[in-house]
Amino acid sequence: MSGTSFDGVDAAIIRTDGKDYVKYIDSTFVPYKKKIRELFNISILKNYKILTKSINTSHINAINFLLNKNNLKISDIDVIGLHGQTFAHKPEESWSWQYINVEKFIKTFKTNIITDFRLNDINCGGNGAPLVPIYHSTFVRKTYNKYNMAIINIGGVCNATIIKDDGTFIGFDIGPGNGPIDKIVFDKLNLDFDPNGNISKEGTPNLAISDNIINAIQQLSSKRSYDRAVLDKICIKNTIDLGIKDALATIVNCIADLIYKKINCFNLKKIILVGGGRKNFTLKDYLNKKFDGKVISAEEVGWDGDSLEAQAFAYLAVRSLNGLSFTYPHTTGVKSPISGGVLHSYGKHN
Repeated sequence: MSGTSFDGVDAAIIRTDGKDYVKYIDSTFVPYKKKIRELFNISILKNYKILTKSINTSHINAINFLLNKNNLKISDIDVIGLHGQTFAHKPEESWSWQYINVEKFIKTFKTNIITDFRLNDINCGGNGAPLVPIYHSTFVRKTYNKYNMAIINIGGVCNATIIKDDGTFIGFDIGPGNGPIDKIVFDKLNLDFDPNGNISKEGTPNLAISDNIINAIQQLSSKRSYDRAVLDKICIKNTIDLGIKDALATIVNCIADLIYKKINCFNLKKIILVGGGRKNFTLKDYLNKKFDGKVISAEEVGWDGDSLEAQAFAYLAVRSLNGLSFTYPHTTGVKSPISGGVLHSYGKHN
């Protein structure tokens, strides 16, 4: 999969029954070249041909690398879950666009493939996101076995899975994540991200502007799921007159405030950060001040914080193959639990 940050492709191999059994095997990350990221930031439609070629090639390279590294043949793989690259996500308009050329992958790998994980949920009235809380819940039960906690995934957009004392879970988007920070440092400093949050650490947050950003996000028609482009625009528009250090500090403060406002009511014992944003130590410090030191990174509990979402879509592919639900009223807002995904069968499996 490739998330809203558009930094590259994460791929993972797991063994699972799509229910309670999950065994993580390996993962990898294939970064997009800097020129490709520049073209993505300029215009997706104007650079569509070169962007889509790079997306497909990077996904194929990631899969081949994992197979070769683990001495596996494609015949050892039952199904490939291809989330693809999110180009747009418009829950308020009931559509979402994840690009991948599945025909190319069927010809290359000659196995069953699941795509379009969000489609059925959106068609049935859901927001199409977040999709991974079911995996977070299963993964926590098998590897951590502690509840009343949150997993905060900080990608281009920030989302949360809350796992309650009784093991039940809910999920929702929180607001901006790395998206506006990455875009600002890319445009101003030609950097892919704010390394370790060092630039934002040197700034002073403008609390009035941070509140304005939060108010604007809270007024959006979609409350459960957000489009990165919309969130980026709100953050950048409101901080445009600030110096870059103060702008980043203000956005980091906004992210921390939104997380606090949306999850503090659950009286959590532990908050675990996954995704690229967990490496922004300034954000982590802001959060720990608000949550009295309850915030830790995935690696502190022995998880791979980079590959958890890729693992999740492998898990969802198996659930899809078996007709098991993975979106719920308490995650995407769909009316009743449903499965999803589109199966592209290869002949040898029929």
